[in-house]
Amino acid sequence: MSIKSPAWVRLFGLLISLLAGCATTIDQQAPDAGLADIAGSYRLFSVDGARVPTTISHGGDVRVHSGTFIINTDASIRSSTDVSSPSGDRITRTVSATFTREGDRLVMRWKGAGTTTGFFQGDNFTMDNHGMIFVYQRSAKADQISSKHSESKVHVQKAWAGVFDDFETGLVNGWDSDRNVIGFSTFVDPDGSLVKISTTSGHPKRPEEQANNQVLQLDLDVKAWAGVIHTFENKQVDTWTPRDWRRFKSLSFWMFGQNTNASLFVEILDNRNPGSRVGDAEVYTYSFSDNFSGWRFIRVPFSEFFRKEIGNNAPNDGLGLAEVHGWAFGSLQTRGPVTYYLDNFSLR
Repeated sequence: MSIKSPAWVRLFGLLISLLAGCATTIDQQAPDAGLADIAGSYRLFSVDGARVPTTISHGGDVRVHSGTFIINTDASIRSSTDVSSPSGDRITRTVSATFTREGDRLVMRWKGAGTTTGFFQGDNFTMDNHGMIFVYQRSAKADQISSKHSESKVHVQKAWAGVFDDFETGLVNGWDSDRNVIGFSTFVDPDGSLVKISTTSGHPKRPEEQANNQVLQLDLDVKAWAGVIHTFENKQVDTWTPRDWRRFKSLSFWMFGQNTNASLFVEILDNRNPGSRVGDAEVYTYSFSDNFSGWRFIRVPFSEFFRKEIGNNAPNDGLGLAEVHGWAFGSLQTRGPVTYYLDNFSLR
């Protein structure tokens, strides 16, 4: 990607080293127990007083979707920022630094991008990024990150091997106490795409199915992206209830392909931030093509899922599977109406 606007470069001055391909190295330092009180993960909260996600006008509209700022006890920093450039290209760039601490002040030496300073005030960290004021809020302390939310107060259901979604009893839907949609719902781009979900026994016969078997019917006409999502619910359908998938190696399901060559994806909604009351689950995705006709059994090892940044200030600590909050299935551009059938989502 080429950057034509000097203002765009100044706005994200910490990214210059990566964009320019600089080969400067950073010396790692030994762990310092005196940094434990500040070590941890911080989420980008605002840029120049505007809460993220936000659009900043500097030589063109730059959309800031999200950012993370991780301080380690070896006096190193890793920072990622998810942005859209003035031309509309969306990129996530990660940069590194070492730092020295002077009380509540950090002096950071960025790889190939000079030096900046920042200040702590409680759980907030404010940094002057080449004239732009970035404010980060602490999202987890170092011990919370390493334990993968082991002290979470969220009730987690134990999962069992085999089928967990067979669509025989319809598609439940509701809200939790924070007004998050739980159960089955749809997601769709703002470009006029259409999506509809239902269950049906009037589908092409699936191998090994029983009589009157119900499957999920997904009707799509996609301009950009759309699909179905199942955010895991409790029996009363009033609480968002994650499940523990750590015992398993893969996610499997049956799909009826239409050989449209459309790009499809299946996703896992992993852990949320501690104490979260919003939809900030970390998303991991696996992409494949609709390049077959009829039913096919699809098995995806968890090792083949990759993190997907969607700008929801999700954690960024790996696919832990200790608190899986749901799954999603969708398509990119379909070039017209198409109907998919899905059945028997299972763990193996």
